[in-house]
Amino acid sequence: MTNNEPAENRILDLDPEDHLELNRVLGTALGVAREQLEAHGVFLPFGIALETAAEGEQGELRLVAVQPPETQDPEEDIDAEAMMADLVELLTQQREGFTAIALVSDVTLLDDGRDAVHANGEHAKGGAVAVVQAYTPPAAEGGEWTFDAPAAEPGELYIWG
Repeated sequence: MTNNEPAENRILDLDPEDHLELNRVLGTALGVAREQLEAHGVFLPFGIALETAAEGEQGELRLVAVQPPETQDPEEDIDAEAMMADLVELLTQQREGFTAIALVSDVTLLDDGRDAVHANGEHAKGGAVAVVQAYTPPAAEGGEWTFDAPAAEPGELYIWG
């Protein structure tokens, strides 16, 4: 494998405990994104990281975020891609302290133009799975947000790739 080739996603090689750890970071990630949407109508990219724990213990979850890049124009949109790149860099530098990580962003689905929460979960043992949850904001202020059932798809290895 050369440095330009992506690492192999070994999701099927993970044991049940590893899958539970991935589910834990992904479930927490979707919950935090949902809370931010319902409270503020938006969210910036963030990560949920599961700290490595002693044998037989459960690691703590950490919310990880980075500052948006500074721009000269205060009216300019926030560069979410740059924020995600900074988040990946930060978590890659700190990955030895984590067992599993979810990277979370707000995306637009190309098929139907709907907004969705995208959470890419990675395990230190090399497995990755992504979860996409489309949503619809309330029609009127103070109304209810509608969230579709999450759908799983193959993930990418950004941190342990």
